[in-house]
Amino acid sequence: MENNTLPLEAELEPIFTKQLPSFPDNVKDLLVKIAPFLAIIGVVFGVLGVGVTALLSPFAWFSGSLIYGIGMVFLVVMVALEGLAIPGLFAQKKDGWKYMYYAQFVSVIYSLCMGSWIGGILSAFIGFWILFQVKEKYN
Repeated sequence: MENNTLPLEAELEPIFTKQLPSFPDNVKDLLVKIAPFLAIIGVVFGVLGVGVTALLSPFAWFSGSLIYGIGMVFLVVMVALEGLAIPGLFAQKKDGWKYMYYAQFVSVIYSLCMGSWIGGILSAFIGFWILFQVKEKYN
């Protein structure tokens, strides 16, 4: 990944760093330390979700569920992005942060597409607030 600004990053950063309360440094440090482990947990559960869903896929497709297919695509993309983020999160590199930023976007878009407006907006708010609060800790 390049070091240039990500889509919407310049617009979102001031909202989540200047207009909202900042986390104390010790909280930021803790979040940075546990982030790779949370990403690993997310990947494990995501892979399990994909595996279980793959086992049940004949039943889902028989029902003609387009939502099933869309959900699987989003889940696979989120798991892949979180998996790609893990080495960068351990090394506290900007690439790890960027992959989590993209995973957050995919999650929010999925929630909104599935009609979970309140959940999607709440997830976006909390996720981006945490991401932008710890961004300075990644080089």
